Amino acid sequence: MDVMKVCLKPTVLLYKNNPNKVVLRFCSEIIEFDDERGDIRFFFGLLCGAYTSKEILDEYAKKYPYDSGRARDYLDTLNELKLIELQPQDYSPLSDAQKERYSRNFEFFNSALPVGMNKYGIQCSLLDSRVVVLGCGGLGSHIILELAALGVGNLTIVDFDLIELSNLNRQILYREADLGRKKVFAARNNALTFNSSINITPVEKKIESVLDIKEIIVDHDLVICVADKPRNSMVKWLNEACCKAKIPYINGGLDIRKAVFYSVIPGETGCTECWKSFLPEQNRKVIDEDSSTQNDYMTPAPALSALVSVTTGAMICEAIKLLTDLQPPSLTNNLKTFSFDDLTITTTEKWRLNPECHCCEIIEGRK
Repeated sequence: MDVMKVCLKPTVLLYKNNPNKVVLRFCSEIIEFDDERGDIRFFFGLLCGAYTSKEILDEYAKKYPYDSGRARDYLDTLNELKLIELQPQDYSPLSDAQKERYSRNFEFFNSALPVGMNKYGIQCSLLDSRVVVLGCGGLGSHIILELAALGVGNLTIVDFDLIELSNLNRQILYREADLGRKKVFAARNNALTFNSSINITPVEKKIESVLDIKEIIVDHDLVICVADKPRNSMVKWLNEACCKAKIPYINGGLDIRKAVFYSVIPGETGCTECWKSFLPEQNRKVIDEDSSTQNDYMTPAPALSALVSVTTGAMICEAIKLLTDLQPPSLTNNLKTFSFDDLTITTTEKWRLNPECHCCEIIEGRK
């Protein structure tokens, strides 16, 4: 912090309408500093981008020589609250078009960063990322479009199905003109129409085994699974393939008026086999019966675009965290459920890494 200039982040609003307080607003929260002496107001006046941290400390010490240590405390507090940044930040890896296109991303990322981390670097991480999306249906079509908007640079998208008229109540990436086309190719075409600067590799394939997934996910950074057929085997195949490849994954889906989602970081968090070991016996029996009989709804499952949007929004937020380390992931070791009935997101299951888990044993080389 001793070479670059220090300033309040542009997303921090400063209010001076109370002579005895300095009031800030950030992320819809009000932060108040009592200022009977007036030194805090003076200190905030130095956060204009004209001074380095050393110069701020020196200027404060000139004005308040007997309390010069307070300025360091103030800087530390503002950094802990993520209210200050250093300027200028290097954005040379980005093209002019990327700087403009992703400009709204930068300050969003910046709001979560401590001093010293580069908001443009977060975007660069996304541009370099390689993500697999399994399934190009309701959730998948939203996710592909969201990843394209975010600027994830390399997508591999997988599906085998055709676009039908009944898809268009929720699969927003497709148009009436796409009816009868393969989803995976229409998804690529329409996503590239939205963002032509990213790379999208379509894979027309029906997932039928662990090996199918393993072959697709090689050399990728993240897998997002929203494939719903076969409903019960897919989770097992996904977990085993990603654990063996040591690739994090996010899984999610709809269950009538509820949506569920979670993530796994192989070797660091519990996987779905770990999760299963923590379930009550009756729950395990239901899962086992579903898997052995492929028990599923007799008619096409209900689905609503609004519920899809909320679900994919949560999954994309988790993807950002896993790809960039902007924040710790939120969906590991727990199952989150969004309910249409009361519009709440709750934690409905919790688990942890099980030392006896056969999938995790493979990761750790115990087998």
